[in-house]
Amino acid sequence: MFFKELDERTKGELRDYFEDRDYAVIAVPKEEPVRVYVIKADRTVETTRRIHGLDPYSTIRLGEWLLSALILSSLVKHASPQKVLLKFTSKEEIIVAEADGMGRVRGFMSFASQDNEPENITVVKELRMGTPYTSIIPVVSRDIKENLLYYFEQSEQIKTGLDMAVLLNEDGSVKHAGAYMVQTMGGTSPKVEKLLQERIKSFPSYSSILSLGRRPEDVVEDILFDMEPRIVGLKEVEYYCPCNEEIAKASLSLLSREEMEEILSDGPAEVVCKFCGRIYRFDRGVLSL
Repeated sequence: MFFKELDERTKGELRDYFEDRDYAVIAVPKEEPVRVYVIKADRTVETTRRIHGLDPYSTIRLGEWLLSALILSSLVKHASPQKVLLKFTSKEEIIVAEADGMGRVRGFMSFASQDNEPENITVVKELRMGTPYTSIIPVVSRDIKENLLYYFEQSEQIKTGLDMAVLLNEDGSVKHAGAYMVQTMGGTSPKVEKLLQERIKSFPSYSSILSLGRRPEDVVEDILFDMEPRIVGLKEVEYYCPCNEEIAKASLSLLSREEMEEILSDGPAEVVCKFCGRIYRFDRGVLSL
């Protein structure tokens, strides 16, 4: 297993390598089955804001869901294209966020009146092993953190503590965005489990931690400072949409010939990617109608 002791040399290397990039750190203590996952996503959420032209409320809201998808991506194979998709549905809005094991994330939100739509959260784990694993949970709080904790307790049966924050500059751009998660697995000693629970309860809000300029490795150290922390995983985090012309064209195949004829009567068929805003246009010749 790859691991690096979290010492001053390692912290310096991480600062240098990830100076201008977002990233996530996965760490464990030397002796106990505990996992700490910390994400820095300033540029990623700022890219999201610019792509979607978000106002401050929507930047924070969608940013938190992207961070949540990145947290849940810790459940899939590290550095793999396996992915997790989160979909939040309420009477007022729909939010979709997707992240894979390589640290790539994307998402969108829309506002619409959906009179009979129940509030729920759908979690889809695409493990590339056949049928995706889907879990639907009720919305237990407006705070997404409470919903994530409920999911880990009910669907994964993992004792979890977490927090996240998105902080904005006066002009609405993203200043800081990040999250951390601590999980105690089966076999964790009661002493360490209690210690970590008390430590997390005493933590300041994550917005305060980000305001102090704390990096992921610093947060790991704050949590595991007396347990000989080791870094066992690193990945760059970025906003990434894999859409292309072929995928866009394939989406049109879901329409009937009559529907396509109606669309083409007004000009080329147009497909707009909700995740990145790219526009693909296809005329009748390309579609072989």
